[in-house]
Amino acid sequence: MKNNDWLQPNKGLRILLIFISLTGLGIIFIAQRFDYSLLISDDFSTQNQFIINRIIRFLLNDNLVLLLIYAIFYDYKYVKFGLAIEAVGFFFLLIPYFILRYYTSIDHMYISFIHRLIINPTLMVLLIPAIYIQRINHSQH
Repeated sequence: MKNNDWLQPNKGLRILLIFISLTGLGIIFIAQRFDYSLLISDDFSTQNQFIINRIIRFLLNDNLVLLLIYAIFYDYKYVKFGLAIEAVGFFFLLIPYFILRYYTSIDHMYISFIHRLIINPTLMVLLIPAIYIQRINHSQH
């Protein structure tokens, strides 16, 4: 039975979505020095350019991982949960990161570790094995 509902994609569409998300993540990684702020305006201060570039990269990375999660598990509830994790990451990690970077005197080495955790889609990627284990445990009960 063929399912035409885009929320429950067939195998070919799922593979295409996985390919798109992994390719997008690869492109973002390779072009990590790209200045996204220039797409908006070319008269931002250096600090504002940094903030805009990190916000855009954070959102691109996390949303591509959400696409990957959807393609792997094809269940919208995991996407909604991922969006909640993304919001938590944005408000409780990314914004405090900007505050620490620009308004405190914390050593740059420590901020670099926080930067890697936030800008790379680490939290979102960790959702994939967590969801998989949850699904296995749920199906055994």
